[in-house]
Amino acid sequence: MAKAIRSSRNEGRKKNGFTLIELIIDAFVITVIFGAVIGSFLVMLNATNSGKIRTMAGALANEQLEYLRNLPYDSLSTQGGTILPQGSIPDTQTVTRGGVSFTLNTAVIFVDDPFDGCVIPVEGNPSLWSCTDGGTSATYDPVPMDYKRVNVEALKVGTPTVLVKLSSNAAAKAAETPSQTGMMLVKVINAQGLPVSSATVTIENTEESIFLTGLTNDQGYVFVANLLPDNQNGYHIVATKTGFSTDFTTSRTSQNPNQIQPDVDINVQQVTIQTLSIDFLSNMNVNLTDQVGLPIAGLAVTATSSKLTATNPDTPKNIYTQAGAGGANTFSNIEWDSYALTVGSSYYIVSTSPYQNVSVNPGTTLDVTMVVTANPNWPRIESVSPASGTSGASVEVVIEGFNFTGNTTVLLRKAGSSDILPAVINVDPNQKSVNATFDLTGAVTGGWDLLLDSNGQVVTQISGFIVS
Repeated sequence: MAKAIRSSRNEGRKKNGFTLIELIIDAFVITVIFGAVIGSFLVMLNATNSGKIRTMAGALANEQLEYLRNLPYDSLSTQGGTILPQGSIPDTQTVTRGGVSFTLNTAVIFVDDPFDGCVIPVEGNPSLWSCTDGGTSATYDPVPMDYKRVNVEALKVGTPTVLVKLSSNAAAKAAETPSQTGMMLVKVINAQGLPVSSATVTIENTEESIFLTGLTNDQGYVFVANLLPDNQNGYHIVATKTGFSTDFTTSRTSQNPNQIQPDVDINVQQVTIQTLSIDFLSNMNVNLTDQVGLPIAGLAVTATSSKLTATNPDTPKNIYTQAGAGGANTFSNIEWDSYALTVGSSYYIVSTSPYQNVSVNPGTTLDVTMVVTANPNWPRIESVSPASGTSGASVEVVIEGFNFTGNTTVLLRKAGSSDILPAVINVDPNQKSVNATFDLTGAVTGGWDLLLDSNGQVVTQISGFIVS
C-alpha cells in the first residue's frame, strides 16, 4: 500500500515537471515567431520607405528635366560646366520634398555624333575619326558641337548612391556654325591606357577669367567648345577622381621652360587634344634595419618619383618623405610610379628589396626592406643583372655597388636547398662590381637570397635572384 502511494506521488512529480518544460518550449517558439513577424514587418516598412524616397527622387529629376527642356537652347549651360558661355543653371542644388532632403546634380555637355563625322584622330589609322560620344567615322567634322545632352541625377543628402539618373538630348533650331573660337578635348586614361569615366576635369585660364569643371564620359572624354583663343599656353588642365592620383598640365616659366605636359593653347576653329593619366592610389611600407638586422627608428626615407613635370633640370612629379617609429615607414596614398629611395646623408643604403627603383602598381601595397649603415666602408649592393636564370642552365651575374674587396665571395641561398656557389668569380679592381657564374642545375624554382661577403661584412639581398 505504501509502495503504491509513493509510486503515485512520483508520477505526479513527473507530470508536473514535464508540463513546465512544455511551457518553456511554447514560450520560446512564440518568441521566435513573434520576432520573425516583427523582423518581416520592419523589412517591409524599410522597403516601403525606400520606395517612397526613390519615387520622390524620380519626381524631382523629372521636374528638373522638364524645366530644362523648356529653356532656350543657348541657355542650356550650368554655372560651372564646360559649355560657354556659362549659364544660370546650378550644377548642384539641395531640394527638400516630403521632409527628405535631396541633392540634385545637373550637367550639360556637347555631343559629337558620328552621323556627320567626328573630330578625334584614331591612333594608327589616319583614315578614321573618333567621336566624343563613342563611335567612329571616315569623315572629319571640324565643328563637332552637334547637340547638347542634359544629365540629371538625384541623391539623398548624405548618401553617395544615385537614386535616379535621367538624360535628354537637345538640338538647336539652326545648324551648327563655326565661330571665332576654339575647342578642347581632354581624354583621361588609367595606367593601362583605358578610359577613366566620371573623372573631374577642371580647365582654367586666369587671363580670360575662365574656370570650367566637367566629368568624363564612358570614353574618358570631356569636350569643351567656344573657348577663347590663346597662344600663350594659358589653359591649365587638371584631372582628379576620388581615390585616384592627380594629373595636370604645368605652366612654362623663364627658369624652366621645358615642361613635359605644358599648359595648352586654343586656336580658332581647331581642336586641342590633351591626354591625362590617373589611377588608383597606392601604399608603400619601407622597413628600415641596420646591417645586423636591428630596426632603425626615426630615420627619414625619401621616395622620389621617376615621372617628371619638366626636364633640364629634371623636376620630379612627386617627392614623399616619411620617418616612422621602429623602422617602419608607411607612405600612404601615393601615385603609381617607379621610386628612388634615399636616406639621410649620414647613412648609406646597403641593399633594397626589391631592387631600386621600386615599382608601385595602382591600387596596391608594396612592402620594401631597406638595410642601411653608418659605416661608409660596408659593402653595398645597388643592382644585380640579370636578376633571374633558368633551372638547369648556367648564368653569369654582374653585381654592382661599392666596397667589394678582392676576397669578396657570393652565393645563392634558399631554405630547404643547398647553397649554390659560383663556379667562377671575378672582382673588379675598382671595388664596384663582381662577376659570378652560377650553375643552376637542379636548382628549385622561386626566389633565392643573394649573399655577398667582403672581409666578413655580409650583405643579404632578400629574394635577390629568381630561378624560373
